[in-house]
Amino acid sequence: MSGVHQSPTQPAPYLEDEHEVRVGSIPIEALTAYFQPVVSLRSGKTFGFAAIAHCEREDLSSLEELYARAAFEKKVGELGRAVRTAAISECPGTPVFISAHPHELKEAWLIRPDDPLYSHDAEVFLQVNQQSFSPMCAHVLSEVCSRSGVGLVLDDFGGGASNLRQLIELSPAFVRLSEDLALGIERSARKRVVVTALVQMCLDLGAQVIAQGIETEIEAKVLMECGVAYGSGAVMGEATPAPRVSHWRAR
Repeated sequence: MSGVHQSPTQPAPYLEDEHEVRVGSIPIEALTAYFQPVVSLRSGKTFGFAAIAHCEREDLSSLEELYARAAFEKKVGELGRAVRTAAISECPGTPVFISAHPHELKEAWLIRPDDPLYSHDAEVFLQVNQQSFSPMCAHVLSEVCSRSGVGLVLDDFGGGASNLRQLIELSPAFVRLSEDLALGIERSARKRVVVTALVQMCLDLGAQVIAQGIETEIEAKVLMECGVAYGSGAVMGEATPAPRVSHWRAR
C-alpha cells in the first residue's frame, strides 16, 4: 500500500455499503454533535447549549477537516442538515445554538421548510460568522429569522472581521464576542473599556451578549462587571457528547 500523503480535502477511498447512508464519503452514523452550556453569568443557570459538529472518524475529527471534505465534495448543505438533525434531537425543550456555514447560506439550504431548525420545541439560535458574508447570506438569514422560534447570533464579534453594518441591519438576538476579548481581561484595562462599550452598543440595538472562551472565575467576574449577560467556556463546562447542565455558579 502506498504511503502517499493525502490532503484533508481529498476524498479518502472507502468501500461503499449499500445499506449505509452517507453525506458524500462521510457516513451519517459517524456524525454527531457535542454540546457546550451557555450560562447566565449572574444566576449561574444554563440557558441553552451550543451544538458543535463532530465526526467519529479519525481523519475528520477536526471541524476544519470535516468541512473541508464536505466543501470538496460539494456536500456542505447536506452536512449541516445532518448536524442540525443530531443536535436538535438531543436538546428537547431547551434552547440550542447551531452554527451555519457560509455555503449553506449561499445555497439557501436553511430556508427549506422541512429543515430541522423548524421542528425544535424550544428556541433555536443560528450562529453565523461574519467572514465570507454576502448579500445572499443576509437575504437567507432574514428569511430564516422571520420564521417563528429562530433567532440570529453574530459570532466572533469584536474580532478582525467584525462588521457593524450587519449588527445594524440584521437585528440579531445575540452577539457572541471574540474569544480574544475574554482572555486575560482582568489584566487589561483597555479590553475592559472595549467590552463595556460593545455590550452597551449591542444592548441599545436589542442584542444580548455572550462571551465565549471563558477559562477562569476571574474572567467571568470581570466580564459580568462589563455588562456581559451570558458566557461559555471551560470554567462553565467543556463540550460533551450529550447536553450537561453547568454546575458553575458566580462567586
